[in-house]
Amino acid sequence: MNIHERTLSVLACRYVSEVVIGAPYAVTKDLLDHFKVDLVCHGKTEVFPDRDGSDPYAVPRKMGILRTVDSGNSLTTDVIVQRIIKNRCYIKLWARLHESTYAKKSLSYKVKEALSETWAARKKPKGQLKEP
Repeated sequence: MNIHERTLSVLACRYVSEVVIGAPYAVTKDLLDHFKVDLVCHGKTEVFPDRDGSDPYAVPRKMGILRTVDSGNSLTTDVIVQRIIKNRCYIKLWARLHESTYAKKSLSYKVKEALSETWAARKKPKGQLKEP
């Protein structure tokens, strides 16, 4: 999904009133106040620290408005990325195997074509070797 489709999907949720595109990774007090945020939600996936090593959800956690939500689905972005990498490797391997097969068929065809031309030239009488 592109950013517009994801935004529309999130906005379709009845509990969502606004989507902040390009929001900072760490949730700050200014951000919460500016958008009048009542609740901050995060899935059950791992929360990675911010660039400075701090917890990006420290402010909402201290305010008591951070909730962890279990989607009931084991599909995460990590799983999707791993599938893409795995499938990419399979596709490369498949292409490499089939490339050699097609190359052999192509080479075989070219050899047969050259041999047939040579054979046809041998069958012609000496005076007819050149095309008119």
